Amino acid sequence: MRAQKASTPVKLAALAAGAVLVVLAVVVGGRLAGKRDEGPPATTLVKPPPEDRVVDVKEQVRHREFKEGKLVADIRGDTFFRGPDGRNHLKGAVEITNLGQGGEVLSKLTADEVVYDPATLLFNISGRVRVESGGVILEGGSFEYDKPNGLFGTKAGGGFSSKTMRGHSAGISYDERADEVRLGGGFRVEVATKGGTDRALAISGDSFVYEGRELRGRVQGRAALEGDEFRGAAAAASFVASQDELFLESAVFEGAAKVVLSGKGSSSKGIGEIRADRIAVSFARDPSGLSIETSGGSRLSFRPAADTAETVLAPAARLSFFSDIGYFTWSASGGIRAEITTAGGLSRTLEGEEAIFDGARTLEVSGGPGRAAVADSAEARIEASKILVAPDAESLLAAGGVVCVLKRGEGRRRVAFFSLEEDVAVSSERLEVRPEISSSFFTGNVLVSQGANTLRADEVEISGDAGRMRGKGGVLVTLTEAAAGATASRRIELGGEEMAYRPVDRTLTLTGKSFVRMPEARLEAGTVSAVPGREGEGVESLSAAMGVAVSKGSYVGRSEAAIYQAATERITLTGKPVLTDPEGGSIRGDRLTFDLADDKILVENEGQGRSTTVIKS
Repeated sequence: MRAQKASTPVKLAALAAGAVLVVLAVVVGGRLAGKRDEGPPATTLVKPPPEDRVVDVKEQVRHREFKEGKLVADIRGDTFFRGPDGRNHLKGAVEITNLGQGGEVLSKLTADEVVYDPATLLFNISGRVRVESGGVILEGGSFEYDKPNGLFGTKAGGGFSSKTMRGHSAGISYDERADEVRLGGGFRVEVATKGGTDRALAISGDSFVYEGRELRGRVQGRAALEGDEFRGAAAAASFVASQDELFLESAVFEGAAKVVLSGKGSSSKGIGEIRADRIAVSFARDPSGLSIETSGGSRLSFRPAADTAETVLAPAARLSFFSDIGYFTWSASGGIRAEITTAGGLSRTLEGEEAIFDGARTLEVSGGPGRAAVADSAEARIEASKILVAPDAESLLAAGGVVCVLKRGEGRRRVAFFSLEEDVAVSSERLEVRPEISSSFFTGNVLVSQGANTLRADEVEISGDAGRMRGKGGVLVTLTEAAAGATASRRIELGGEEMAYRPVDRTLTLTGKSFVRMPEARLEAGTVSAVPGREGEGVESLSAAMGVAVSKGSYVGRSEAAIYQAATERITLTGKPVLTDPEGGSIRGDRLTFDLADDKILVENEGQGRSTTVIKS
């Protein structure tokens, strides 16, 4: 990007509307007023001719002036005369050439007429005016020059051009004392690249003022600055040029300011738009880099990836942009809101105190005192101290007091055995969403809850759309059966070191010091597999294996395996079951059943002497 090479309009205005024309006007004034470096002085005419007549008429005028024997000025015209207004006129095919010591043309002016007052040294140049100097051409219908006050300009409109620039303005003025250029009535300046084939920069607006001594310029009304990969517009714009006037050091856009950025080539990657009350741009010497600061109602719109769009709202923002690679970073503060959409239809909104988009194209949103960062979408709402979102808008990392709500609704992904009819809340210290494996990882004091049903663990992974779930580290699952008629609600707790839920058969498996706590009994085993009720309503059945122990009251039954059926409200132990009574006595059998509804324990033997022993627990 070459937007910073804006010295060209500065030099164009200062040179073409100032130095070039001022020098030529001085030459015109000096020669036509009769002032010479050599030779006798010309007579100064003061009084107008009598009876409004023209006098001192000379035809086919040609005046050549020499210095040290070399031609330095050549002035031509069809007619010279003093008019009724007392002013001198050089009219018809006027041509004024100023030459250097080597005979080279330094400047040249052509016009239909040049009129001047020898007493006041006020000049009027009119009729197809063309000035050439220093590779710059200025053209227009008429120009005026006030030599004593050093003022040059036109209100009739003029155009200017060179090998690398061109422009036009309805009004042009130059104050040589203040070294100030003014363009008014609407203007536009275009500056080409070094090769002169492509436009690199354009400046336009209603009016323009450039203070050469301060190296400062200001555009008022419909101000615009446009480069190959940079466009800025506002009600007003100001800029500061470098000391050598080869670069713009900075520019400020004020009043409904807008800056549009784009990368090289046809790719849409890296395109962005910035809107704010005020936008300040700092240009780097590297022709592709710039820094931007915004304030007041800032709105940043970007495409960090071809299929992703970001819109950021904030009071203030900072941005760095490199057009050659379509690369940018930015930060925003003071309370931000970011909206991300993808071609796949995902839409996510982020809010926080501040945000940073870094070189890895990751968006980081942080909360502030008493305020959490928030990421919200149709599927989930996440709150945390800090949230990071990848360019695909799906990969996400949240850390610090994470609170997540997985939203209910048709088409939403299922969360293990929890109901689809209600939201599921999850809290943890950290959350990582990895869409490439369709998994979400919660770590650190994880609590998953829906109504009275909860799951606690050190780590929980939710995978796929069907509701696969894994957990480890002090797993505790609480499932509640709703009250029915005269029957009160009933809570069952299942725990272990690790857990896994398989949606295909609705099986919840706990391993490592597993246990089940019911209102009527407690079960411990190496492994417990349960089938939760539909929509998370209690437990339909469970099975246990490896060192099973069931406690009811002061009785303990031990075996190799056990099953529970909610429909019969019985726990049945098999595999060499043994029942131990409060006094330390024991009974062995083929089957040991705890009847939770009748508060009885049945010990069955199925051999030749088949028998059943009933114990009131």
